[in-house]
Amino acid sequence: MIEGHDMIELGSGFPVDEHDVAELWRRLVGFMIDWVVLVMIALVLISVLGIDLGGSDALRLPTSARFVQGLVGAAYYVGFTVSRGQTPGKMLMGTRVVMERTARIPGLVPAALRWVVPGVFVFMPGVSILSAVIYGWLLFDSLRRGLHDKAAGTVVVRAR
Repeated sequence: MIEGHDMIELGSGFPVDEHDVAELWRRLVGFMIDWVVLVMIALVLISVLGIDLGGSDALRLPTSARFVQGLVGAAYYVGFTVSRGQTPGKMLMGTRVVMERTARIPGLVPAALRWVVPGVFVFMPGVSILSAVIYGWLLFDSLRRGLHDKAAGTVVVRAR
């Protein structure tokens, strides 16, 4: 329940605990939904801007295409996280990003940090092992936080 637009009422109270945390499958499906949306938006912008992909595969995108992809991702993730605590994928899967200690929707700095930690790799060619470590960390964390969540002080919870 949202009180004053940014306070989330969680079942266990303060702070967020293991019972509030979103299930791994919800996070994964929400991420995949967001990824599809982002690819579609980026492809439209790349086309409108006239950026030639030159038959590139996803691992060898031209720098200009990676730049567009990064900007779209930053605007999407940071914008939705700051305004609602939920991207469209999270909305569909019933999850929300909140600050771990207050259960409030993250402000600009934590939302940006949450994107920057894994998002910086968008600008680099190829798939980075660091991305796997950043996201894979949630498999070993009791609150299912990736390193991007830990850096920003956030946690993904079930939305009520």
